[in-house]
Amino acid sequence: MHLWFKACQCILLVINIITPLSALAVTIKSATVSITANVIPACSAGSTTGGTTTFGVMNFGTHSTLSREIKLIGQSNAGAILVQCAPGVNYQIVLGAGKSGNVAQRYMTGSQSGQRVSYNLYSDANYTAIWDDTQGITKTANGLQEWVNVYGYIPAQSTPVADSYTDTVQVTVSW
Repeated sequence: MHLWFKACQCILLVINIITPLSALAVTIKSATVSITANVIPACSAGSTTGGTTTFGVMNFGTHSTLSREIKLIGQSNAGAILVQCAPGVNYQIVLGAGKSGNVAQRYMTGSQSGQRVSYNLYSDANYTAIWDDTQGITKTANGLQEWVNVYGYIPAQSTPVADSYTDTVQVTVSW
């Protein structure tokens, strides 16, 4: 056993000579990493279906006569405008004129030439402020999703021939 102990001492001596202790020490380095994020004054608007942004369909319903006015308030995904902006961002919504080319005289057309249904879109529940394509409305965002109501109005008028009447209005949200 004494020989075995001497042999182990020799091996340890050889290892110590070949490998200095400083090479066996663990080196630790630490540093910091900066973490950043930028919130930009941005908005999103509408919902996207199949790659197309939409605000749904504002449907005045089915009527046999237009001898009385028809009022409609746009609802979520049915004519109301969905907007979400970073808090404090001022944004503007304008509505195009549709087929008429005149925001004060919007109309829907049917499949028969010359047949139309007059209507308009308003930004207020009193139906007094026509929603136009230049000033529109301006709001300040709170950071949450907001449904902005559109008020639709068909005045009493002569009833055109039975048909499906439509129009498409461009909605522009800018910030």
